[in-house]
Amino acid sequence: MGTVAKYRLALAAAVLLLSVLGWLFINPAAPSYPPYVSFSPQPTGLKAVATLLGEKRSGVKEWRQAWRFLPSGSGQLLIVVEPLQVTDIEREDILRWVESGNDLVVFEKNPTGWEEADLSAVSAGEAGDEAKKERPIYTSIPGQSGTGLVYAHKRLDDTSGMEKLLSDDLGIIAGRTKVGAGTVTLFLVPEWLTNEQVMNHSHFELIWPYLQGDWSVIWLDEYHHGYRQQPGMLAVYPGWLVAALAQLGLVLLFWLWRKGKRFGPVYTLREWTVRRGDETLLAVASWYERRRLTLDALKIREAYLRQVMQERWGLHTRASSAEIAAAARARWSEAEAAALISLLDRIERAKAEGRCSLKQLVAESRMLDDMTERVEKE
Repeated sequence: MGTVAKYRLALAAAVLLLSVLGWLFINPAAPSYPPYVSFSPQPTGLKAVATLLGEKRSGVKEWRQAWRFLPSGSGQLLIVVEPLQVTDIEREDILRWVESGNDLVVFEKNPTGWEEADLSAVSAGEAGDEAKKERPIYTSIPGQSGTGLVYAHKRLDDTSGMEKLLSDDLGIIAGRTKVGAGTVTLFLVPEWLTNEQVMNHSHFELIWPYLQGDWSVIWLDEYHHGYRQQPGMLAVYPGWLVAALAQLGLVLLFWLWRKGKRFGPVYTLREWTVRRGDETLLAVASWYERRRLTLDALKIREAYLRQVMQERWGLHTRASSAEIAAAARARWSEAEAAALISLLDRIERAKAEGRCSLKQLVAESRMLDDMTERVEKE
């Protein structure tokens, strides 16, 4: 029993040591995300708000492509939080998308480039910690107000076409303008959406009403946070062209099938490999054809038939037609013997004339094959 107890103690110590080493060296570190990422659980992430949006309504999705690829149509919302490296061309693309009846909500502390949408920021007149203190916040919703910690040093310029949404004692911190059939909304307080700040002060209560609407889908932009999904090769072509090419391909496949084309392996017949697969014989036959030596080829075929008759019938290779006819009538029927004699007579006439056409060679060769096979069977 003492030995068993020692073994158990050693096994327990080994398991404990392995667990400690695994925890020290194999335990993976938590992934690090950039700020304002919708699926980030870190304090600077937006997972809390994104999860709540997904629970309250369907159709909340991430967008990881350039803005020019946003779906056409109307009734959509794109939420952009502190985007990085937005170009002027991209702003033109998104404004055209908004003009068709969609909405854009931008959370950006120091916004630039939205002047075309009548949204521009100006200095708030305070700097340092004084500008980053809790302030009373006024809303466009009657009877609703709160407090919030505003980090932005700027406020929105009060233009004639802008609807004031949120403001403090220094100016406007959120505004909305009409662009075509859609709207562009700009908030200067992106930190209010973060996991760390969303439940502080009145941040959630002040922001949440402006994220409610009758949209068919809500896109959360991650393209400008570095999470990008490049479009496929076919994305550069219009949809109608891709569909037309796909249908043309199906028609081509159907046409090939109708024509009886083979798509499987081609098996070579054994007869071709054994009897006609010799490259030397093929080369000689090709040489005879190019040189138009049809009469010589016919003589060779006749000589082979006479050799077979010598082996089977005992006739000399130079036997006369009368001798061959007598031997054939003794073994074959009268019709078969007459066909053999007629064949030999035609060959003799060709040799006497000194010429033989290709058509005649083919016809006589077939007859010689039949006669040779008939003699070989005896």
